[in-house]
Amino acid sequence: MSHTPTRRTALTVLALAGALALTGCGKKPKFVDSPVPEGQVDPFPRTYPNPTLDPKPNADKAGKTGSGVQFP
Repeated sequence: MSHTPTRRTALTVLALAGALALTGCGKKPKFVDSPVPEGQVDPFPRTYPNPTLDPKPNADKAGKTGSGVQFP
């Protein structure tokens, strides 16, 4: 049973891709932030984007918000 060079190449590439995919499993960061001390407010989870900082297009026109697109 002989394998053609293209099949052997394809299997080699597939094996290397699988090995590279598995090397990413279990990676640990070099530095992890310590947990928030008790009594302090945790900033997460929060709404994104922040509604207080989110710009409102066309907000100056009678307080209405829109897509920002204007047609003549």
